[in-house]
Amino acid sequence: MNWNIETGKQISMGISVVVMALLIIKSRKIWKENLFFIIGYILLSLIDIFCYFYFKATNRSTEIFFVIGFLILVFFLYLLYYFRLIYLPLLKKIQLILLAIFIINIGVMFYIEDDLLHHFSFSMLYTDILLLMFSIILFLYQTFNSDKILELNNYLPFWISVSLLILFIGSIPILYFRTTVSEHIYFFILFILNLISNGILILGLVWNQQYRLR
Repeated sequence: MNWNIETGKQISMGISVVVMALLIIKSRKIWKENLFFIIGYILLSLIDIFCYFYFKATNRSTEIFFVIGFLILVFFLYLLYYFRLIYLPLLKKIQLILLAIFIINIGVMFYIEDDLLHHFSFSMLYTDILLLMFSIILFLYQTFNSDKILELNNYLPFWISVSLLILFIGSIPILYFRTTVSEHIYFFILFILNLISNGILILGLVWNQQYRLR
């Protein structure tokens, strides 16, 4: 497969910049409800862009930035995001348990894995994804059993959830088989997932704006 990995990374970073710009432009309208997601998305995008240029300039490992920034901080912010969105008492308690499991898992990973800060832990990533998926399921259950279902087009957290589901659920198979597929196929699939995920996020932001202007 003749796929230019560098071009794909640059296009993905460009799209992330567009999404960050939209989030900042609309921040006054969406900040209160989506604070933790906005911070998490911007943090992840900045880490990705920084690591890309840092590695090209120094050829040094960027693992520590992804471990601390992505596996710990970004996922924690996303889980907090759903903790704030969920208001049904039972579901909120379950989400609190998921947050506790996340924190415990960090301690366990640091204990059982040698030098975790300097190598990317896919075991930790799979656990983080699983906890986030449970959080999204709780949120969607709450949403589809509330009046919010009547205005999904204008409900940005719904579009954020769909975007995250596609990105992370779609990533699991290719991440699991990363050692058995070619590098070009691996990065091409990740590029497509990022493209679809960010496209849905942009659509949600644009529809939200159109609704506001009515």
